[in-house]
Amino acid sequence: MAINMIQTILVIIKAAYRSIARRKFRSALTILGVIIGISAIVSLMTVGYGMHTQVKNTLNEMLGAGVIISSKGGGVDIPEYVIAYVKNVPGVNEAIPVITTFVNVGGQPIMAIGIDPEQAQKMYHVVLEEGRSLRPDEDDAVVFGAATAANLGIRVNDTVTLSTQMSGGGRSFRVVGFLRSIGTAELNIGCFMTLRAAQKLVNRENYCSTILVRLDDPQLGEEVEEDLRAMFPNAVVTRQEELMRHIDRVMNIINGVLLALGSISLLVGGLGILNTVMMSVHERRREIGMLKAVGAERWHVLLLFLSEGLIISLIGGAIGCVLGLGGVYLIRWFVSIMGLALNIPLLISPQIIAGAMVVAVGIGLIAGFYPSWKAANVPPVEALRYE
Repeated sequence: MAINMIQTILVIIKAAYRSIARRKFRSALTILGVIIGISAIVSLMTVGYGMHTQVKNTLNEMLGAGVIISSKGGGVDIPEYVIAYVKNVPGVNEAIPVITTFVNVGGQPIMAIGIDPEQAQKMYHVVLEEGRSLRPDEDDAVVFGAATAANLGIRVNDTVTLSTQMSGGGRSFRVVGFLRSIGTAELNIGCFMTLRAAQKLVNRENYCSTILVRLDDPQLGEEVEEDLRAMFPNAVVTRQEELMRHIDRVMNIINGVLLALGSISLLVGGLGILNTVMMSVHERRREIGMLKAVGAERWHVLLLFLSEGLIISLIGGAIGCVLGLGGVYLIRWFVSIMGLALNIPLLISPQIIAGAMVVAVGIGLIAGFYPSWKAANVPPVEALRYE
């Protein structure tokens, strides 16, 4: 019985395929609609997945801390003497003061980070590309990111003037080296200077904007966070894992928007399948009557026409997945001609490909069900009379 069932299904699928092949032009247009929809979804979701991965990797490399203490006001107003208290908290391995601020270089705003040069090597995983690194006592020197320096036309051994709203006319610094971009996202670094130099630049000596806390054991993060919040109720204490969860939520919203945009084009493909199967039912009403007259059951007819929608969606889905991955390069090209400094990687996710195929099959089944159900319920006598 089971073997006969399988043979019947195979015969029905072959018949559906022949029906599609007989109407090549109409079928090709319908498949094209599915291809466009699936390729749009795969391209946009792959871009979203790549951006999500890059942001997380880059933040991991940039932060390098288990817990981050910052000011509620976002200013440079955390006294340095606080660091001694932080180091005494059980589970804390190191507490590093940092100043992060925007500075103007030739009218261009860039991010400046003030930190002990030796700690910067440990925390930020920076790699020297040209020149040399900062020395701990070089309060008149600065290291630029290579990409930032190229955009500003700065070379090693040049003297640059950095200014902020708090520093008035600004201070002069000697450029001693260039650093590679951070992380797989190739985040362009602004510039690094010593903590003392940054404090003088913003007129806030003995203060910092952030304290990066390294832990003896990452598992102690929650306990250390609670202790630090109890000690400093007026500060913002954040675990790196919590920050990553916030990033995940934001990126999931972005992915949802991208998926919605891709689904609009897929809806057109679904309507194409509905129209194709409906036309096939209309043209083959006499054939339906003959099938029922020789003993075909309702489910045979239902499966016959449902198979047409399924085959179309499978073909369109498979081609759309391949073209969708290629579409990432098209998006990268478009981003580049728009002048945006954003490197979008091609990170292939099996979940995205599998999800796209499931969506394609679902669209084929949903769009093809109504006309297939109508065909299965056509009275044999009425179908045989149809001309």
